[in-house]
Amino acid sequence: MLGKGSVSFIGVLLLCAWWCIATDESPKTTLDLSKHTLVSALIFPKDSKWESLATSSHALDSITYFDIPNTQISAHASAITNVSSVSDKDFMLLYFAGSREGARDVGIYQSFFTFESQNKTLDNSTLKNKNLGTWSEPHRLLDAQKLSQLSGKFIKKLGNPITFVDRQNRVHLFVVGVSLGGWATSKIYWLCLDSTLQNLSFVRELHLGPFFNFSHLVRTPPMLKEDGGFILPIYHELANKYPLLLDFSPTLQLDSITKPLELHSQLQPSFIPLDLHTAFGVYRNHKAYNNVLFTSLCDELCQSPKSSNLQSFDFSSVLFRSLDSTYLLHNQTQRENGNKREELWIMNLNEKSLDSESMSFEPVLKLDSFLGNEVSYPSVAESSEYVAVAYTYGRLYIRVAFVPKAMLKKYTTHSTYYHTQGEQK
Repeated sequence: MLGKGSVSFIGVLLLCAWWCIATDESPKTTLDLSKHTLVSALIFPKDSKWESLATSSHALDSITYFDIPNTQISAHASAITNVSSVSDKDFMLLYFAGSREGARDVGIYQSFFTFESQNKTLDNSTLKNKNLGTWSEPHRLLDAQKLSQLSGKFIKKLGNPITFVDRQNRVHLFVVGVSLGGWATSKIYWLCLDSTLQNLSFVRELHLGPFFNFSHLVRTPPMLKEDGGFILPIYHELANKYPLLLDFSPTLQLDSITKPLELHSQLQPSFIPLDLHTAFGVYRNHKAYNNVLFTSLCDELCQSPKSSNLQSFDFSSVLFRSLDSTYLLHNQTQRENGNKREELWIMNLNEKSLDSESMSFEPVLKLDSFLGNEVSYPSVAESSEYVAVAYTYGRLYIRVAFVPKAMLKKYTTHSTYYHTQGEQK
């Protein structure tokens, strides 16, 4: 029989639960893309003459590689975005670096790329590659202490960053932060950069439920909406491990939280628009369902997931849309006992398979390899002439590959396997 103290304690718990539910302002749980207009084709508003000049003196039949200098022991989880609409720079790169993943000394580092013809002078603070362009020396943009100061909350360590420019030219940064424990207790923090892209302002911590507002992480950028809103893919890493789609309004209010599929062990969703009202997504399979790479198609609602002809051995795959085609950055190995992340490929979605029971991807080119190690966690951005892919190279540093669109189109058309022979710096 319960004593008076136990009854009082239970009563307090019930009262707290009632208060959480009564005052909860969690958004709706449905997402109807027919009521939204997605940005299905990127526009590069900046005058492209500088890029054209740089391109004219650079081969369009090979990939150019940059290795971003890293002063820390380890670097991982890059995010790259085109900032030419808001800056005199062309691309911004963010990534985390420190003694190891999950260490307290990890910070978010920032570097900028400018096509070469814009540069009047060069010095030792730039990384140049044969007239294509330069990367600025990386500097620490954010660390746990600074995020603690900005948010007013104790942050012990940082994780994945993602960044993007919305249709109202606001530059966003979402980053994973942990106060106690490991990634399973993480939260997502939202900041914006000012017009110089150097100073951060805190927006808020994402509040995603009335009870357990933790174990949420972000890895890939959102789908943009024409009105200035966006749909951000995130994932929940505790227990069942599932993805979520967060729909934000033009005024940056969270309107809905949608679970795009009911399968468990599906992490790090990557979604792109196929047209104005249809989205396509893939997931990182965390050791379930025979390691199948699953896909989702969402319009008025998200349809039942479909398998694909690829496998996902617990690594991050990323979609991008270019040249009226859908591409996938995907790890695989051609060696029987090779590291599952030792090769990074560009795959092309056979869009005829959208109406089939299973999705089909075809290899276009092998972007890079590091046998026995990893070339992983890709991110992607575009300019008018190039697809820029940033990725982890052996946890040593971030490498950025500039793939000419003319070359990508050529190999997509001919379904040719291409092995990397680009210039490296």
